[in-house]
Amino acid sequence: MTVSQLEPAVTTRDQAVAWARMWRLHFVPFSLSAGLVGMTAPPAGASAASIVIGLLFCTLGYGVGVVINDWFDRKADAVNAPDRPFVTGVINPHVGLGVTLALSTTLMVVAVVVAPTLALWGVIAIGGHLVYSFTKRIPMLGNLVNGVDMALFTVLGAVAVRPDAGWLDIPAVTWFQTALVAVVFSGFCLVGYFKDIEGDRVAGYRTLPVAIGTRASARIAVVFPVVAVVAAGAAAVAGADRTGAYAEIVFWALLVASGLGFTQSLVTLIRAPQTRAYEALVWFIRATTLFFLSLGALHRPTLFLVVAVPMLVYLELTLRATQSSRQA
Repeated sequence: MTVSQLEPAVTTRDQAVAWARMWRLHFVPFSLSAGLVGMTAPPAGASAASIVIGLLFCTLGYGVGVVINDWFDRKADAVNAPDRPFVTGVINPHVGLGVTLALSTTLMVVAVVVAPTLALWGVIAIGGHLVYSFTKRIPMLGNLVNGVDMALFTVLGAVAVRPDAGWLDIPAVTWFQTALVAVVFSGFCLVGYFKDIEGDRVAGYRTLPVAIGTRASARIAVVFPVVAVVAAGAAAVAGADRTGAYAEIVFWALLVASGLGFTQSLVTLIRAPQTRAYEALVWFIRATTLFFLSLGALHRPTLFLVVAVPMLVYLELTLRATQSSRQA
């Protein structure tokens, strides 16, 4: 009997599931909600084409980033996530990266025609993924770089509705939203490091939990959502006379819900940073999505209230698939 006869055949369904896992499609609400926040910016020459391309960037962009990161992180993932497609060999890492970059390049070429500023910011975002891959080994710097890079989804959303504006002609409120998104994403990245300590140590990544330990790192992680939630709330209070009661109600409902989610996440992390890091991360993911939706609700309350339900349902259903591996 040959080796090939002993190995189970990889079915088409297995391949489809592997590609979905490789692109982390359960994180679509993450990047999409951040992008929709940017789309609340005042339009400047928006067209159906520019908006669709922008939505595609914000829907698929997270997957492009994680494929790039996973390609660099294969040594760490062999310890932290041995069932990931690049590690198991179900997907050849070079093929997976090549296909992903080819698809993103195709979308970028279309963007050059439809909205050149969108393509430019897309290139900047991909460059940010590469920078993160090299800064991850530096305590704190890695998660800050990743947070700023992922916050560019909000910028991408804004330039999608402002294709006629200059690439830096972005409203101040959008920059403020982007800063809040960056703070929360930086915290998300830090919380995500706790479940990967063993593999990161093997790969030489001196993430904050590896460098200073889990107890101190867990307390530092608290800072990110606290700063973001307080800043968002303060800004809403300051601008209450311009938003209206309805928008304020929707905003505060979503913000309070996100605050409760962050609290659950961080209490779990502080109490059991090594044994319940996955649970803490899942709660942080839920809270982050709610937080982004709250930012958009100040400007488009009905839209963000309506999209909140399917986004959160999708998030819950897809996160279930990560329970067995405990790798979100």
